[in-house]
Amino acid sequence: MKSLKASLDTLTSFKPDKYMVISLYLKLSPEERADHKYLLTFKSMVKKQKEYLTKRDLDAQVLQSLMEDFSRIEAYLSEIDNLKGCRGIAVFSSSRRGLFEVIKLPYIYRNRLMIAPNPQIREIAAIDEELGKIGILLIDRKHVKFYLMDLEGAYEVMDFLEPLVTRSHKFHSGGGLLKGAQGAMKYAMPSRTSAPNMVQHSYGEYRFHMRIREEKHRLFKLANDALMEAWKEHKFDKLVIGSDREDVKEIENHLHPYLHKIFMGYVQVNPTEVTDTKLKSTVIDFLLQKDREQEKELIKQLEELQGRGLATNGTSHVIEQLAVGNVRMLLVPDGFEKPGYLCSQSHLPSLKPECPIEGELVYEVPDIVDEVIELALEERALVKVIVDPQLQKKIDGLAAFLRFPL
Repeated sequence: MKSLKASLDTLTSFKPDKYMVISLYLKLSPEERADHKYLLTFKSMVKKQKEYLTKRDLDAQVLQSLMEDFSRIEAYLSEIDNLKGCRGIAVFSSSRRGLFEVIKLPYIYRNRLMIAPNPQIREIAAIDEELGKIGILLIDRKHVKFYLMDLEGAYEVMDFLEPLVTRSHKFHSGGGLLKGAQGAMKYAMPSRTSAPNMVQHSYGEYRFHMRIREEKHRLFKLANDALMEAWKEHKFDKLVIGSDREDVKEIENHLHPYLHKIFMGYVQVNPTEVTDTKLKSTVIDFLLQKDREQEKELIKQLEELQGRGLATNGTSHVIEQLAVGNVRMLLVPDGFEKPGYLCSQSHLPSLKPECPIEGELVYEVPDIVDEVIELALEERALVKVIVDPQLQKKIDGLAAFLRFPL
């Protein structure tokens, strides 16, 4: 598969002429993959689009090209091997112009199928910006690994090896090794001995447990030092720590204040066994869960900001504010759909068969929410999908936080 940069270069330079481009964003979560539910979702969206396409005055060749695109995308989605290693997928097709690009994504906002003169790629850019570059520190009793993760995947940058503290090596400290871009660094912990004439009753057991404790904090300290150097070099935006240690939270006592600011939390993984693919999936699950936990706070802010004129609740009100560029964050209940209209030239969404711009024609679309999201992304607004059914009830269709008060 092509790199993300190569695909985006192709899409941004694409010129469709008279033909149009199908832009598909499709969820591929484990729930959606069960019994090929995602394929049924795609076919349902295609059926709705075909019904509305008959109402538009499209050239016969353009319409035929779109039918070919629908078939080509369905054939691609039917091959399970094409969908490995992602939670969402973006497909862009224009058969008569030789365009067929696929971009695998860690997640998408919602299932969307749009037909427009140009590829709708703003969601990819928004997800890339939201995800950013994530630093992942994996630690157990003898390993510290550091990974970087972005939109394309997770890859190991550093493997830090520390000898396991057990009775088998008679309390002798071994040499550790830190491998990274800067080469290798060896270290050794000096041994400490008591006076030769000192009688030590049960003192060996005490020293053993103290040695374990010292080794732990020594490892945490060295891990923090290596992590700080990695941050200076790579400038990652978020930090996640993964471990199967029960005492892993003690590492926070060693983290630099800069790292504390970007620290997101912990994931349960075994550093010696986890694969790059499994690690990426685990971290994405963790970040999505963090988003779910923030939903309640977003609804609370919505209610507070409405009283100050800095938020609006209702689909028609949101569309009005989008038309004047006044939406800072768009709140979309998961699964909410509503038919509407789209201006043919300016692509402004509307709930009525009329365009805000005088003299511009409109055409019907099966789901105006798709176009609202696209316009919000064009205006550099954030998009948050509300999943909790109880919280969705507090939103009248769509809601938004505003840039300036009403």
